[in-house]
Amino acid sequence: MTKRYSAQFKQESIQYVQSHPESPIATIAQQLGVGYSTLDNWLRQHRKSIGLTKSASMSSDKQRIRELEKQVSHLTEVNEILKKAHVYFINNPSR
Repeated sequence: MTKRYSAQFKQESIQYVQSHPESPIATIAQQLGVGYSTLDNWLRQHRKSIGLTKSASMSSDKQRIRELEKQVSHLTEVNEILKKAHVYFINNPSR
């Protein structure tokens, strides 16, 4: 049998999740006595109702961090290639 939750309980649950971004959704769901998928569905419906997509709901700081991590990864790869090229040309001076 499916449990029915009041609209007020759903709204309060969503507000609780939003006010505790550091806590995993699974932990919050367990504290509230609802299933993870139930709480996740409420959050998805809420985001959809206010017009947020997953990328739009991500804070600008998180987006900036993700971009910087990609850049660091790329630069690390380029640096490794340059190190290998340096060693190659040191060991083969005639080229």
